[in-house]
Amino acid sequence: MFSFFTKKSYTYLNRVVISKDAIITNHRSLQNIHPNTMVCPVLKSNAYGHGLVELAPIFDSMSCPFLIVDSLYEAYKLYKLKVKSKILIMGYTPPVNFMVKKIPFHIALFDLELAKTLNSYQPGCNVHMFIDTGMNREGIQIAHLPSFLAEIKKLKNLQVVGLCSHFADADNHSDKKFTAQQINQFKKGLRIMEENGFSPQWKHISASSGAFKIYDKSFNLIRVGLSHYGISPLENDDIDEKLISLTPALEFQSTLVQIKKITKGESVGYGCTFTANKNGVLGLIPAGYYEGVDRRLSNKGFVKIRGQFFPFVGRISMNMSVIDITNLTHPKIGEKVIIYSSTPKDKNSIVNAAKIAKTIPYDLMVHLAESVKRIVK
Repeated sequence: MFSFFTKKSYTYLNRVVISKDAIITNHRSLQNIHPNTMVCPVLKSNAYGHGLVELAPIFDSMSCPFLIVDSLYEAYKLYKLKVKSKILIMGYTPPVNFMVKKIPFHIALFDLELAKTLNSYQPGCNVHMFIDTGMNREGIQIAHLPSFLAEIKKLKNLQVVGLCSHFADADNHSDKKFTAQQINQFKKGLRIMEENGFSPQWKHISASSGAFKIYDKSFNLIRVGLSHYGISPLENDDIDEKLISLTPALEFQSTLVQIKKITKGESVGYGCTFTANKNGVLGLIPAGYYEGVDRRLSNKGFVKIRGQFFPFVGRISMNMSVIDITNLTHPKIGEKVIIYSSTPKDKNSIVNAAKIAKTIPYDLMVHLAESVKRIVK
C-alpha cells in the first residue's frame, strides 16, 4: 500500500510546514511601518498553532524586547529554550504558582492578591499595570486605578515598568469612535500613574489590528500575533498593500493513504451526509478534527493536490477525512495533500477556509494539534 514511501526514515503523514523567511519578512515589514515603536511577537496558544518551541528561536534572533505569551506554562517553555529576549506574561496566573521558585518573567498585573504574592515571593519582579480602557474583560477599571496604585506603593519589592491595555474594536474601519475613546482612557490612566509617582517605560495597547490603524506616539510597544504569521486581522484585507504586504507562514499538509472507487448512489462517512450522484473516485487522508481539519468544512471545504482543488465529502471524522479525487489524473498513494494552503487566494487558504467554516482564521490555526509535526523551512 505504501510503496510510494521510499525513504528509510520516519515519515510524518501530517505536518505543519512553517516558512522562516515569511516570519522574518512579516516582522521586518511590521517594524518598518512603526520605526519608533517596538514590535513584539505574541506566541501564545502554541504561537497561534504554528509551534511555540519551533518559532521562538526565530523571533528571539530578531532582538525584540519581549516575547509575549499568555501563561506561566508557556513562559517556562521559552525559559527552557534559553531565549535571550525578555518574556512577558499577559494572562492571569494563580498567585500560588509564583510561590514555587524565583522566575525572571515580566507580568501583566491587574489583581491585588497577585501583586502581594509577587512582592513576597518574587522580589524585584517587573510588572506591567493592565488597565481596562473599555473592553470590560481583564484589567483594572480606571475609576479604581488610584486606590489600586495606593496599595501598590506599599509593595516595595515590585518594579512597575509598564502600562498596558487591549483594544476591543480596532479592526472596525468604518467607526473609530470606540477605539479613540479607549486611547483617551489609556492616556487618562497614564496621567493617574504619573500623578502617583509611576513612570512606566513600556506603554502598549495595540495588537495586530491596531498595528495598521494606530500611530499614536503615546505608545512605544505593539503586541503583534496574527500578522506576524502573515494574516490580516482586518476584514476585506483593509491594508494598504503599498505600505505592507503580509506573507502567510503556515501550510498544513497531509498524505493520500487510500484510493477507492464509489458508485452512484453510495454514501460517505458518518450520518451518510454525502451521496454520490455519479461514479467516482475517493481519497482518504489521515487527518481529521483532532489534527485540526475543522469539522465545519465537511461537504464544504477543499484540499489542494498538484495545484488542483478537491472537495471534502462526507463528515470529517476525528482522525480521517475523505475527499473526492475523481478529476485527479493517476492519483498515487503517498502523495502530498495540502489541507490549508499558504497561498492567500487559494480556496483552502486559512482565510478562505475560515470563511467557509463561518469562523475566523485564529480558530482554525490554534486548533492544529500540537502532536502534528512542525517543520520550519
